Amino acid sequence: MSTEAKVGVFVMASVVLLALTIYLVRAAQTARGQVEFRTCFQDAGGLEPDASVLFGGIRVGRITTVRPWPKDPTRIEVVFQMKPETPVNRKSIARVGTVTLMGSPALFISAGGNDAPRLRAGDVVESEEALSMTEIARRVGTVADSANELLVDLRREVPAVTVQLRAVLANLNAMTGSQNQQQLRAALVRASALLRDADAVVVSARPLVSNVDRTVSNVNGTIDALRGPLVDDLTALRKTVDDARELIVGAQAVARANQEDFGETMRALRATSENLRALTEQLKQRPFSLIRTTQPEDRKVPR
Repeated sequence: MSTEAKVGVFVMASVVLLALTIYLVRAAQTARGQVEFRTCFQDAGGLEPDASVLFGGIRVGRITTVRPWPKDPTRIEVVFQMKPETPVNRKSIARVGTVTLMGSPALFISAGGNDAPRLRAGDVVESEEALSMTEIARRVGTVADSANELLVDLRREVPAVTVQLRAVLANLNAMTGSQNQQQLRAALVRASALLRDADAVVVSARPLVSNVDRTVSNVNGTIDALRGPLVDDLTALRKTVDDARELIVGAQAVARANQEDFGETMRALRATSENLRALTEQLKQRPFSLIRTTQPEDRKVPR
């Protein structure tokens, strides 16, 4: 074995021994004077004994036992110990999480409230289930299905709205068309002629009044006939627009409710990918950095 290999083995053994010593010292310090608590989850999320317990982001203890709860085997009981001065209270909530994206699972205890009574040794800390990646994927799938249903509904409703709008426009065109305008103009011309010749046709006043009444009745009938379909079309159009507005508002609410989770997940995945790429590049260029901290000097060529 070369001298460099011996030095490398010695350095690695020293590092392992130092890490083991630090771990044993910290474990001995942590176990001294600890107060035991417990909590329960439906999904422990990979928690194991000796995992860290953090209160308000500060490491205050460790997990001692993870097992099915004897009172209800469908739930997982987590027994953990914390420093006696830790102010865990009735409003504190236990959650499963990780400090970093690639870190090991840990038990997080929220600070709770200052006015809440303190918990005693052996008490149960209220728990809150954390969202797993499977649950997040399921919710994303539900949102995608809802969006697809919304698009299908819009595709089905938009043609109906278009048809109704065309019907309304057709009715308006019929009301203001050239034929009706000509009829009204002709009626006004006849009425003007009758008024100018009133003195000359006093004898024929009764037939003239009858003709005017018939003309007005025809105009009123035409307007009444067009008014009913127009009102029905406008009512149907309003209902269709209201339904479309409700669908759009529902889609926007779903998107806003999940926007923050989507952004946070994408940012975490992007940061992890960049870290893995940087580590891979460094290992490709300097594989000796796994056991050495500095590169040996180049050997001189003998003359």
